[in-house]
Formats: sequence, C-alpha cells, structure tokens
Amino acid sequence: MANRTTIEIYTRQKTFLHPLFGAGPAFCPQCQAEVMMVTPESAAAVLQIAWHAIPDLIESGQLHKIETQANSLLICSNSLFIAAADNELDLYWKRP
Repeated sequence: MANRTTIEIYTRQKTFLHPLFGAGPAFCPQCQAEVMMVTPESAAAVLQIAWHAIPDLIESGQLHKIETQANSLLICSNSLFIAAADNELDLYWKRP
C-alpha cells in the first residue's frame, strides 16, 4: 500500500503603505473618522491595478476620497484595505 502525503501551505499578506509627500492623516467623511490618506498612485499600487481605474472605484463607492485645498485627490486607507481584501474588484485587474 502506497503512502500519500498531503502538504498544506497557509499564507498571510501584509500591506504597508508609506505615504508620499502631501499625504497623511485626514478626516474621511464616509468613514466618519480620521484615517491615513494616500495618493491615487499609491492606492493603485496596493490594489495592483492601473492608476486610471481609481476614479471608477471611487464612483462605485468602493474607495473613499477627499480633495485637498490644492485640488489634490487623496484616497482613504480604510476603504483601500477593504477593497484590497474584497475579491469583488472585477473592474480592472490589470497591472500598471
């Protein structure tokens, strides 16, 4: 009788965000909390999608955004991590 060995591998993923110039803590109106805000380029890198897909995710409500006084767009990290964990991101799974 032959022996059969089963190997199971469990992995975990950690995502670290390093805010770029102009990003930092800010109040997110949708979360009703002060959260770390990141640039759209950083958000695209975390989600491993093309940066031009970010506006579609904002429109669909999957990502929260604020605009700074200098008209810069910043993305809420809470919504970003929820979107990254959510497997329903079927819009643009293309790498930049």
